[in-house]
Amino acid sequence: MTLRSLIQRTGVVLGLLVLAACLFYIGKGHTLLLDTNTITIDGKEFRSLPSVTVSVDGKELDFPMSRAERVMVDVSGPEHTIVIADEADAEKKVEKNFTIPTFMDRVLVSIPAILGSAPAEYWIAPFTPDPVDHAPAEKMQYYKE
Repeated sequence: MTLRSLIQRTGVVLGLLVLAACLFYIGKGHTLLLDTNTITIDGKEFRSLPSVTVSVDGKELDFPMSRAERVMVDVSGPEHTIVIADEADAEKKVEKNFTIPTFMDRVLVSIPAILGSAPAEYWIAPFTPDPVDHAPAEKMQYYKE
């Protein structure tokens, strides 16, 4: 193997590694949990509107969201745009851009914080599920739709 072919092969391998890292960054999937629950930030309470329509990256939800709801949306990439509109007043429309850190898989997005013009660091938070109650299987209740 000559020095020239070694340099060419090394360049190709490095190029593929850089390409793989870039594709991972722009194609990384995230799960957004759009939350309309009331949130308190620095002693100020932010409440959601009674009924809002939400679209993420141009994809509108099939139904309007009301208070105390949580809806799951799958997106890919780090940068997203959310548009929130009041069902009762078509004039009230908020459009915001936000970025999700690469290694944050499940993200809780607070609709009242966005509507209330809270600082951007309160719009998104990592989602941590509540701990599972370790009840015996015979005491668990299952609901079927």
